[in-house]
Amino acid sequence: MMDNATGHGRRVLLTAGIAGGLTVLAGAGVASAGGPRNPDVPGRPAMERRNMEAVRRAFARQNAGGDIYDILHDEVEWTIVNGRTYTSKAEFLAQGSAPIMDRLASTLVMTIRDMWADGDTVIIRFAGDATATDGVDYHNEYCWIWQLRGGDVVRSHAFLDMVAVRELIDRIDLT
Repeated sequence: MMDNATGHGRRVLLTAGIAGGLTVLAGAGVASAGGPRNPDVPGRPAMERRNMEAVRRAFARQNAGGDIYDILHDEVEWTIVNGRTYTSKAEFLAQGSAPIMDRLASTLVMTIRDMWADGDTVIIRFAGDATATDGVDYHNEYCWIWQLRGGDVVRSHAFLDMVAVRELIDRIDLT
């Protein structure tokens, strides 16, 4: 379905799908500020605060021109939903991230829209905006579900607009 007035029909559907998925997760007990908590797990609120702060620092580092992926464990399992799963940081950076990042002329600014934590898991819904190497704006909507251990992301499920990614890759030839 395409909204002819805005041209963002697929993005609206993707966002609605992500929001619907988050609603299901929230119903399953995902905690946000003021949300339900499992009081039987000692230290849980402190762990959630530490994990959310680690995520905020990673996003701030990215937006300052650094690398958000410094937070990834070397043996991270990164799944792009409706895509593929990478079994290491090196594999993900070379095959999952590089096809996008190599086509961007500016920093991919990541604006957090919502963040939730439940134990060792942090869910981040955010927008990513940059200028591509051909001068055209790149925009995508993301939802990453990160499992952290010791301040490092050990598992990720990434939801994003793969049509926007495909358009970027098809438009800019790196050869």
